[in-house]
Amino acid sequence: MEKANSEIINLITNRRSHRKYVNKKIPKDIIETIINCGRNAPFGGNPKPDCQVTEYIVIEDQKIKEQLALQYEDRQFIKDAPVIIAVLANKDNDPKYKEYILSSALAIENMILASESFGIGACVLSCFLYHEKHVEDKRISREILKLPDNIELVALLSLGYKDNGEEIPNKELRSYKETVHFNTYDNK
Repeated sequence: MEKANSEIINLITNRRSHRKYVNKKIPKDIIETIINCGRNAPFGGNPKPDCQVTEYIVIEDQKIKEQLALQYEDRQFIKDAPVIIAVLANKDNDPKYKEYILSSALAIENMILASESFGIGACVLSCFLYHEKHVEDKRISREILKLPDNIELVALLSLGYKDNGEEIPNKELRSYKETVHFNTYDNK
């Protein structure tokens, strides 16, 4: 087997979602680096600015964080996150491109890994793109962020220096053999 960069492999395989953060501000230059890693993710179309649909809102305002927690018990931790990044898709930037969620998801993964490299924990929160029973929650979130109609709210990414007291369950993955197929689905 060829030699891989073990630091990158370890970063990917050992990363976990974090929901508890210490009360420590994240420097602006680190936030900028994290977002620039997102901006460097693959995206559909030509490698030109008019094909880049993903945009970001950096949220540090406590009132906005509290509003975005909505009324869900499992979202209340974002109130304590030093930074929330709203990951958006500008559907007008490349109107023919309909896979904007994929481009934004790739940016999110890059930002998660970049955060981890700084010792910053991250957690992705759904913004109810396809949840019919959460139409009102989506509307409220869009209103809080003052989003125009052409901007899709893809996800929220909470960021903060990790609280070492947080108990994080071990990740259990399905086996390689269960999830990998060769050439066709029915061929293991």
